[in-house]
Formats: sequence, C-alpha cells, structure tokens
Amino acid sequence: MKRATTFSVVALLASVSFASGSGVGEDLRAEIEELKKEIAELKKAQSKINLKALKRQIREVKAHDANDNIKWSVDFRTAYDTIGYEYANGRSDWNGIFTNRLWLGMAFAPVNNLVFKGLLSYYKAYGQLPAPKMGYNFFDWIVNETPNPNGELRVKEAYWLYLGEKFLGADIPWTASIGRRPATDGLLVNYREDQDPKSPIGHIINTEFDGASFKFNLENLTNISGMYFKLCMGRGLTNANVRYSGLSVNPDGTVTINNMSGADYTKVDNWSNTDLLGFIFVPYDDGQYSLHTTGFKAWKLPGVVIKSQDANGNLIGELEQLGDLYGAAVSFLAEGIGDGINDFLDDTNAFISFAWSKTVPKGDNQMLGMTMMTAQGPMVIGARPGENKSGTSVYAGVNWPCKLISDARVGVEYNHGSKYWRSFTYGEDTLAGSKLATRGDAYEVWLNKDLIGKKLSAQVRYTYMDYDYTGSNAFFGNGGAPIDTDSQLAKMMGAVDKAQDLRVYLRYRY
Repeated sequence: MKRATTFSVVALLASVSFASGSGVGEDLRAEIEELKKEIAELKKAQSKINLKALKRQIREVKAHDANDNIKWSVDFRTAYDTIGYEYANGRSDWNGIFTNRLWLGMAFAPVNNLVFKGLLSYYKAYGQLPAPKMGYNFFDWIVNETPNPNGELRVKEAYWLYLGEKFLGADIPWTASIGRRPATDGLLVNYREDQDPKSPIGHIINTEFDGASFKFNLENLTNISGMYFKLCMGRGLTNANVRYSGLSVNPDGTVTINNMSGADYTKVDNWSNTDLLGFIFVPYDDGQYSLHTTGFKAWKLPGVVIKSQDANGNLIGELEQLGDLYGAAVSFLAEGIGDGINDFLDDTNAFISFAWSKTVPKGDNQMLGMTMMTAQGPMVIGARPGENKSGTSVYAGVNWPCKLISDARVGVEYNHGSKYWRSFTYGEDTLAGSKLATRGDAYEVWLNKDLIGKKLSAQVRYTYMDYDYTGSNAFFGNGGAPIDTDSQLAKMMGAVDKAQDLRVYLRYRY
C-alpha cells in the first residue's frame, strides 16, 4: 500500500511539472529522477529479503519462548471460616478464622511428549499462633526478616509426565509419571472446589503422597468410549532415619547422644515402609455419562497405641505400625442429564458413589479399637485385638447453574459412613474435619460465583457433620476406636458429636 502511494505521488508531481514553467519544471524533474533512483534501490533491497526464512526464525523464537521456560500460574484464595463444634456432653465451641492460600503452579515442556508440572503451596491463618513452635525469634510479625530453618513455602506437587503414542507396538496411548503426585481434590470433590479433577476418586483418597502412575488408554483397542486403566503406587512413610539421628536436643538445651557411629539414613528400629498400590479403571466415559472404579491396598499403617497415664490423667501413647488397609470405590457420574431436554438439565451434574474399606491388623494389634482397664477388668471398645473390620460409605451430589445469580453454580452433597468406615481423605480442605471421613451423616451446600470470569471468583459453602461414632478424623490404633456419641463414655470424654463449617472466600486465578 505504501509503495502504491509513492508511485501516485510521483505521477502527480510529474503532471504538475509539465504544466508549469521551464524553471520550476526542471527542478521538479530532477527531484523526480532522484526519487525514481531511491525507489529502484528499495525494490532491489526488498528482493534480497528471504521472507520464508524470516518467518521460520520468528517461529523458532516463539517455540523457544514456549518450550524452554517454565510457565507460572497463580491461585490465591482468601477465606473466612466460621467453625462450630458440639460435644457429646452438651458443651460447644465456636471460632472464626481468616486464611490465605497461595498455589504457584509450574509447567515446562522441552519436547511434545515430556512435561514437568509442579505446585508450590503456602497456606496460613491470619496472625501468629499463641504458642509458636519455633519460639519468638520466628514470630509471625518478623518471620520473613529472620532466617527460618523450616520455611513456609512447601512443594505440594512435583512430577514429570511422559506421553507415549503406542505401548509395546499396540494402539494403546499411554503415560508414565513419577514424583509428588497430584492426589488431592480428585473426581467428585472437584465440583465444590471449582476446579478440574486431579488423579484419584475423591470419595476415598484425598491426601498428598510421593509415588508413580502409569495410564493406558484402551479406547482404540476395545472401541469402548473413554476406557482406560491406571496403575498407581506411592510411599507414605519411609523406614529411614534422618541425618544425625543419634543426637537429640532436650528442652533445657542439652544434647542427648544415642548413637556415635556417624551413620546416616539407616533403618529405624522396628519400622518398615508404609506403601500403597492401587488402580483406577474407567470402563466407560462418553463425555456425559461415565463409570469410575478404584481399588488399593496400603501396607503397615501407623497409629497411636496408649501405653500409660501420667499423674495429671493425660494418656501416654506411642506411634506404631499396626496393619494393612484395603479400599475400593465405584462412582457413576452424569455431566448433563438427558439429551437436549432443556438447557438447565444439559448443564446439570449429578453423581453417586459407593466405597468400602477393610482393616487387617498385624498380630494382636487393634487398628480400629482400644482396650480400657476398668474395675471389672479389661473393656474392649471397637475392634478386638487382631480383628478385621469393614466399613462402607455412600456419597451423592448434584449441582446446577443458578437461575437467580448469573455465572454461578449451586451444589448439594450428602455422604454417610458406617461405624468402621475409614478413608484416606486426610487432605480434604474442610477446616472442621474431613466430611468424607464422617462415621455418620454429612450435609453440604455450596454456591460458586464467577466475578470476573475464573480470574476472580467467590464461594459460600456450608458443611454440617453429624457423627454417630468417634474416630472419624483419626488415623489408626486407639484413636480410631468407634465410640457411640450418645454413650456415657463419649460424654465423659467430651467427644465431638456435631461439627459445622461456614466458609466464604474470594479467589484469584491466572
């Protein structure tokens, strides 16, 4: 366009020059000739430019920027939780807590079939806790200006993911991944968390761990929509000592020397690795209706065993490995109900899930029980020494687009757990306790609202847990013993009978 305009100007000047007198015309003709020479030189220079090569160089620069640099994402949430507990003895506690949670996401893909992903996490209540563990040198008001030996920014996820097109020559796309797993906020739980689901089925597993996974897409092989099989494995506890494990610091500042050998990372006496092996199998998923199954076994799980009582009546216990756990779940999911009945049903999600757990103690251990000494002799509560116990849980929910508020969704969820139900949902983000671990009934209603798309969103969520038995949020051992919350013993212990959590948050994501 610019070149055409230049030629038009030249033509106009030429016509003007011929219409003018000889003096001015000669000057104009000289200028026109000079312009012609410059235009010819520009055309000659332009012809030497290799546009294809230039475009290729630009593409390479863009590819370099895309592949050779870590891409960061931000997820920052400020929440206020009103938490209430009602105890079996009639007493109650209430508190309000402000929290900040920051997730810094990382992604890096040096080649098309190899990806690194990571997530750094910072999660903290507003203000300093009344009894800082590290002493006042690390008080919240100055903690970022003093050398802190522990730090507060933690690695939540860090793993690489390999994507293969064929497995052993068969038409089976597959993936392999090793690292700190994306094992919280999985399927079903992700709706209320307002995010894409991560690896596990959230009904039975919602906790961080280190391990590996291998996924095999069977859709091409079987011609069944969405079918895949995923093998998962992880390690929850290691059997290794820490460095300088032979030294321990006493409360008065003196040092006790237990071992002077100088050996590091040796095995802890009478301790083994705590490992988990499981699978996820999806027999069908057409994008609307899907069926998800999972099963696992965890070995050598820890729990607290009460050994004695001090002069003040406080119980003294030790952490021991007590036995194994089996778990399984099957979940049916509908993302859209019916086929074009109306827009509301097209955008409604519903699910129902059933889960099962079974404890298998080693020897005479009590994985979900305890033995108390009374005037009449030993009294067993819950599982007897060496006794296996099975538990079950049902989880259902539905969520839909809110008709009263634009760009918002409403969800209602319910779950019930039996007397000996035990889940791996210790990482569930509910400050009053994991609702999915409830031995009893849990009810939840939530509203998620987009304020500026997903960049800035809000949530109002209410969770109510009505416990039939104690031990819902415990690990294993004596703390996991199910005591009827209506019993006199539960009242004497001041056991929690009901818990609730009203949460309001603002969340920024980019």
